[in-house]
Amino acid sequence: MQKLWYKSPARLWREALPIGNGYTAAMLFGGKRTEKIAFNDATLWSGYPKDYNDPNSLAYLQEVRELIFAGKQKAAEELAQKKLCGFYSESFLPLGDLKLTFCRLATGNYRRELDLQNAVYTVQTAGVRREAFASNPDRVVVYRITAERPFNVTLSAKSKLHSAVSVDEGLNLTGNAPDYVAPNYLRTQRHPVHYEEGKGMAFALRCEADTDGHMHFGSKKIRITGAKQVTLYCTTATGFNGYREMPDTSRRNVLQKCRKALAALTREYEPMKQRHIADYQTLWNRQSISFSEESPLPTDQLLANAKGGSASAALCELLYNYGKYMIIAGSRPGGEPLNLQGQWNSSVRPPWSSNYTVNINTQMNYWGAGRAHLTECIEPLVRMVYETMCNGRETARINYGCGGFACNHNVDLWRKTPPVQGTCNYMLAPLCGVWLANEVFRHYQNGGLADYADKIEEIAEEAARFASEYLILHDGYYVICPSTSPENEFRGDGVSGLDYASAFDMGLVRQSFKNYLSLERDDALSKDIREKLPKLYPFGKGSTGILEWHADFETPEKGHRHFSPLYAFYPGNLIGYHSDPEKTGWISDLFHFRLQNSGQHIGWSAAWAISLSARLHDAQTAKKVIDGMLANSVFKNLFCVHPPFLFQIDGNLGFVAGINETLVYEEDGILDLLPAAPDIFKKGSVRGMFVNGASVSFAWTNGVVTAIESDRKITVRRDRISPDAVLSDTVHLTE
Repeated sequence: MQKLWYKSPARLWREALPIGNGYTAAMLFGGKRTEKIAFNDATLWSGYPKDYNDPNSLAYLQEVRELIFAGKQKAAEELAQKKLCGFYSESFLPLGDLKLTFCRLATGNYRRELDLQNAVYTVQTAGVRREAFASNPDRVVVYRITAERPFNVTLSAKSKLHSAVSVDEGLNLTGNAPDYVAPNYLRTQRHPVHYEEGKGMAFALRCEADTDGHMHFGSKKIRITGAKQVTLYCTTATGFNGYREMPDTSRRNVLQKCRKALAALTREYEPMKQRHIADYQTLWNRQSISFSEESPLPTDQLLANAKGGSASAALCELLYNYGKYMIIAGSRPGGEPLNLQGQWNSSVRPPWSSNYTVNINTQMNYWGAGRAHLTECIEPLVRMVYETMCNGRETARINYGCGGFACNHNVDLWRKTPPVQGTCNYMLAPLCGVWLANEVFRHYQNGGLADYADKIEEIAEEAARFASEYLILHDGYYVICPSTSPENEFRGDGVSGLDYASAFDMGLVRQSFKNYLSLERDDALSKDIREKLPKLYPFGKGSTGILEWHADFETPEKGHRHFSPLYAFYPGNLIGYHSDPEKTGWISDLFHFRLQNSGQHIGWSAAWAISLSARLHDAQTAKKVIDGMLANSVFKNLFCVHPPFLFQIDGNLGFVAGINETLVYEEDGILDLLPAAPDIFKKGSVRGMFVNGASVSFAWTNGVVTAIESDRKITVRRDRISPDAVLSDTVHLTE
């Protein structure tokens, strides 16, 4: 299944279909008499570089630690919220809308479609074809209308930001971003969107048209009459000059970027379309999965069927391919990484600022990219983490008195690293930088990122350095203090979110140490790590599974959406399913305890649960979570839902990772095939799954693998391998 298609236009933004080239993104609605194209630019954010590092944090850090060690967690939390907090991140913003109003255009036999195989959007009606794509090679969004009979179309534009529309030989939308936008959850904030002269970056959208009709230029609109063909070329630009530089606030300067970009185009539609498809398919065709099931139903009907019962293999395959598509459409070398909404946002105050939430969500966006053989698409994440490291060195030094780099809960375009305001269970999270470092290092180990080796190894070193220096010796063990388990709380000295030695933080530390030692450097940091490793606070078992905190505290929210205490098992690789069955049992206990008590249907949490089920080789639970996710956590356009009706892309992209994990598990260089494939995946194949530098392909029927091949030597466990399986000479089977 490689097409989303519908018999009716989108009524709402969350029913529209996304396109993107890694720089400019758009949502298309496909109205019968109008077309709305909602544009985003990956670099259009509120604000500018600001320094929120605070030496007062360091002055009170020791007092907070002493209160926690004394069992006075509530007092520690109150002090931390007064003295260790910071300020909010900035927001990713919508640029503006281009509206096409049609006259004399046939509307019968309607079909709206997004072809994931070639990244082309179409609306087909009687005698009319509307087609759009976002080209990465040409950095342009192209929209073409062809009709058997002449039609008229009027082009207009608007933005939710301070802006103006003008017309010359093209249609121009120019404006300035706010210098500050308060998060959407601050409901009583006065003046939540603030504009200060000369501070907010400028932005521009320019649209030029080629047509066989007649063009009429008004002051704010372009009207085309008597046309059988109209091709629109659209590009965006902003005043972003780099994460440490003040942005350009001149609308004229930014509009000139658009003019130059469009002037450089060779406007031959078919060659441009073929360049786009060839570039896209270079990434898309490297890897694929098939569950050998097709459906003739429109996508919304296919989804409606899933809401009424169990998910189909066809819908699972389509949602997987959709996630792959969005990685390619939203994350390209030189661009910005995927934020909470990828690159698609319609709100000036989007959910959670549509920022980089780095206590899970940003990392999850890329979990599946490596195995899907999309290593080029990981480059923006590597660059963001490197830039975050550069800023985070000052946060580590000023706020925490440590070397290396620190980064807390939220990052934005300006690579903010100090804490935000809010409750301690999320705002105080200085090891989120360590998690980012561990994530890019995991991709590095999987292969394909050798060109970025120097940066990734520097990131790993600085993360391990901060982890080592932030540890503190307490009762004979090195611990992280204060320590959180993202967004969760416990009953200790009252209800609190601050403790020491949470399983989450200690897992991050251990993983960063393991990563750095794998570089085999004979230096002072390696010596320090080896001395501290035996004295790190150990993982323990509590009443519900692995201990989330240093002791067996009761958690008020038993079905908490975060699975952070399980980090060492997934996405980390410290606790192995085969090598450490005892701790794997602890992991399983807490995981199932959370699932049994969960009442919310959150896309990203469900995606995380699919991956955990797969690591636990638990196909039944993986199927149950997939069913629940597709029944409750997906909009009509297959965007994933965060309750009540908010879009977060991490659920979509985490689903890619989850399906990957159900099909291939790797531990210590040995592969398990089909470790947790749900029974609906009765027959299928995988081509080009990228695992530790090898491109692995295999096929199966009724849960038994019938063929395996690889372009490099691999070792595969015999479980679920047919005795008659056809194996390439690079495949070695083991017990």
